[in-house]
Amino acid sequence: MKSDDTMERRHRVKRRGNIRRIRQRNRRVALFVVVMCVAAAGIFHVVRARQQNEAEQAYAEQMAEQENQAAREKDSQEGDLKLADEDEKNQWYLKLVNAKNPMTQEDVPEVATETVDSNGYQVDARIIGDLQEMFDAARAAGRNPVICSAFRSWDTQEYLYQNKIERVMAEEGLSEEEARKEAGTVVAVPGTSEHQVGLALDIVSSEYMNLDDKQMETEDQQWLMENSWKYGFILRYPLNKSDITGIIFEPWHYRYVGKEAAKEIYEQDITLEEYLGAEPVGEASAIESDSEESSAE
Repeated sequence: MKSDDTMERRHRVKRRGNIRRIRQRNRRVALFVVVMCVAAAGIFHVVRARQQNEAEQAYAEQMAEQENQAAREKDSQEGDLKLADEDEKNQWYLKLVNAKNPMTQEDVPEVATETVDSNGYQVDARIIGDLQEMFDAARAAGRNPVICSAFRSWDTQEYLYQNKIERVMAEEGLSEEEARKEAGTVVAVPGTSEHQVGLALDIVSSEYMNLDDKQMETEDQQWLMENSWKYGFILRYPLNKSDITGIIFEPWHYRYVGKEAAKEIYEQDITLEEYLGAEPVGEASAIESDSEESSAE
């Protein structure tokens, strides 16, 4: 009997030892699993962070390459353009006059003018030959364009501008400052109009004399737009270029730039600003028309 009790105690002791060892092993396994999970999570985050960094770096490199490609294409396009030589930019016939290149009354060049027609319009005497040749060719082609504005002195431009200011103040009840801003959307501020250097003309069809987009549809204007470059003239404010010229589309405003420059500007479909490498003026918000008020209205 005693021997049986002893054996039973031994079995219980052994079972408790086994249970303790099993629990210890389970704790070690659980701890190992926790450690492995933490390690795996850490590795996952490290790998994910590395992948994200690599993706961001790849994206940045891709965007930089796209920007470089665009810059190369732009440089290539600009490099393909034939622009004015530095010496040529200083020639009288390429003088740039716009809102970002205004003239003061003192630096407006003195212009020897010559009368163009029976209406008394005048231009720089140096362009009269090419101008008459262009009108002769137009008439030979059955066209009959008419000049409605040409050279304006500083005093004439000042009168047009001041007169518009006074009318706006009287008609709209604006302050002088507000009226000046409003007037500048119709009449060019003195010093910013090409008409003041005798190289610009407003030419309309004899069959339609309004200064609006319909002018472009006339046969007289179509002929001028296609042929004026042959005689040294360009359509100064072409369609879809107002962000560069600062002037709305004016299918009646022609500017003398010389035959070589006119050919290059026409063939490349660029503006005088682009040809001279000048800074764009911006959207046509300051001036809506560079024509005389009497014609514009």
